[in-house]
Amino acid sequence: MKTTFKYLLLSLLTLALFVSCDAPTEGDVVVIENVNVLSMESDEILENQSIIISDGRITWMGSATEAHTPPGATIITGDFYVMPGLAEMHAHIPPERQGSDYMEAVLGLYLSQGLTTIRGMLGEPAHLEFREKAAAGEISSPRVFTSGPSFSGNSVSEPDEARQRVRDQKEAGYDLLKFHPGMSLEVFEATVDEANQQGIEFAGHISLPVGLERSLEAGKASIDHLDRYMEFLAGDAAERDDPPIIYFGYDLTNEIDEDLIDEAARKTVEAGVWNVPTNTLLVNVFSPDYSIEEMRSWPGMEFIPEQTVNGWADYVEDVRTGSDYDEEQARRFLEIRNRITKALHDHDAGLLLGADAPQIFNPPGYSAHRELALLVEAGLTPFEALKTGTVNVGVYLNEEGETGMVAPGYRADLIFLSSNPLESIPFHDAIEGVMKDGKFYDAEELEALREKMRDSL
Repeated sequence: MKTTFKYLLLSLLTLALFVSCDAPTEGDVVVIENVNVLSMESDEILENQSIIISDGRITWMGSATEAHTPPGATIITGDFYVMPGLAEMHAHIPPERQGSDYMEAVLGLYLSQGLTTIRGMLGEPAHLEFREKAAAGEISSPRVFTSGPSFSGNSVSEPDEARQRVRDQKEAGYDLLKFHPGMSLEVFEATVDEANQQGIEFAGHISLPVGLERSLEAGKASIDHLDRYMEFLAGDAAERDDPPIIYFGYDLTNEIDEDLIDEAARKTVEAGVWNVPTNTLLVNVFSPDYSIEEMRSWPGMEFIPEQTVNGWADYVEDVRTGSDYDEEQARRFLEIRNRITKALHDHDAGLLLGADAPQIFNPPGYSAHRELALLVEAGLTPFEALKTGTVNVGVYLNEEGETGMVAPGYRADLIFLSSNPLESIPFHDAIEGVMKDGKFYDAEELEALREKMRDSL
C-alpha cells in the first residue's frame, strides 16, 4: 500500500483553540489527523480520530470533526491504524566490542519495527551511555532500560562479593539486576537482601538450588523464559544435574504433573511477579515444524551477520540431532509452555512481551511480532497479546497514565499501520510509520534505519 503524508503549515486557527494544559510554541505541535485508533483502553477500533501532541505527549484525542489545530502545527494524515508503540522486555543490546555504529544500528532496527521501549537484559557500561543518548534524542532508538552485567555462578561465588556487586551496579545507575543460573542459595539470599536494601529490582533466570517458589517469595521483578516452572511441575524428578541453559526443563517433559500448572499460576499472582515467556526462543530451538532453512529466511534475518546465523544454525542442529531430542517430546514440551502461559494469563499473573532478541533466529523487532503471534497461539486474544507489550508494560514500569495507551497524558510513542492490528499479527509488513517521543519516522525514514543496519554488517 502506498502511503502519503501531508505536512502543512496552518495559519487559519489561533492557539486559543488548541486543547491543552499548556500553550505550545510554534512548531512544537503535531496533529495526527483522521485516523483509526486502537487506544488499548478496549479492543474497540475508534474511527475518524485526531490526536494532538505537544512536547512528546498526547494532549488531546477525539473525533476528527472536533479537533482544533493550532497555527504552525505539523499534520500527519493517511489511511492508518494507530496504536501504542510496543516494548521488548527481554532485549539485548550488542556489547561495546562490536562497535558503536553497530550498537546504534541495532537500536534503530528495534525502532523500525515499532519497538519504542526495550529492557536490555545483559548490560555493560556502554549501554548506560546509549540509554542517555536515546533519552536525549541524540540517536534513533527506543527508550532503554538496562540491567548490569549478570549475576551467575561464574560471576559471583561469595555472599560478600554479591553484595558489593549489587552496590556497584546501583551506584553505576543500572535499572535492574540480571540473574543467570548457577548461584548458590546462600549467594542468592545475600544478593536479594542487598538489592532490597539498595532499592534495585532483580529479574531473569532462576538458579536450580533456588527454585521457583523461593524466587516468587523473594519478590523477583520478572521471571524470564518461564524458567523453573517445569521443575516445579516435575517435583522430585527435578532433583538432577542442571541441564544446558537453553533447555528450560525440556528434559522433564514426561515427568510433570499438569494438574500443578494452575497452582504455579496462583503462586505467581499471589507473589506479584511478572513473566516474560520468550516462547519464540524455545520454539525456534525445539519445534520440528520449523526447519533451519525456513528460519534462515524469516523476516529480519537479512539484518543478522552471516557468522551469527551460522552459529545459531549449528546450535539448533546440535540440539535436534542430539540423543536427548525427540520430536514428540519437543511438541509436548512446547504445548506445556503454552498451557503455562495461558494459565498465568487466566489467573491475572502479569505477562510481558519479550523475544530475547537478538538470539537464536530472533532478529530485533521482528521477533517481537512473532512472539505476539505465539501468545495468540497459546490462547490469548490478539488484544490480550498486544496488552503484554503496551498496557502491561505501563503497569510494570509504574507508569500507568503515561505508557502503553493512546490517550491524553501518555507518551507519544506510536505505531502507524496499514491494517487493523487486531487482525494482522504479526504486522511488521503493515508498519507505515513510527513515532517516538513525538518524533515521527515515515516509511522512508524507517527504511533508512534498516539500511543503516545493512551497512553495519
